[in-house]
Amino acid sequence: MTRSCSAVGCSTRDTVLSRERGLSFHQFPTDTIQRSKWIRAVNRVDPRSKKIWIPGPGAILCSKHFQESDFESYGIRRKLKKGAVPSVSLYKVFKYSSRCTS
Repeated sequence: MTRSCSAVGCSTRDTVLSRERGLSFHQFPTDTIQRSKWIRAVNRVDPRSKKIWIPGPGAILCSKHFQESDFESYGIRRKLKKGAVPSVSLYKVFKYSSRCTS
C-alpha cells in the first residue's frame, strides 16, 4: 500500500518515482515532545471529532515540508536533523473577524 504525506493539501505519495525525484519521507517522531511539535505544525483536524488530528503509526510527512537546513547529508542519503520541525507549505487556519470593514 502506497503511503501519502499527512500534511493537509499535499498529494505527495511515497513511490519509487517520487524518491527518484529526490523526495524523502519521514515518520512522526516517537519522542513525545518532538511529536507534539510536529502535530502542532501540521495543524490538522480530525474530520469526525473536530479535535486535533493524532497521527497513526504509519503517518509520514514528505521532505517538501522541511527547510533544506533541516537535513544532514550522508553520501547520497539524507536525514532530518535532531529537533527538526516541519515548517514549509503547511495549511494554516485563518480566523476571520466577524466585524464589517466598511
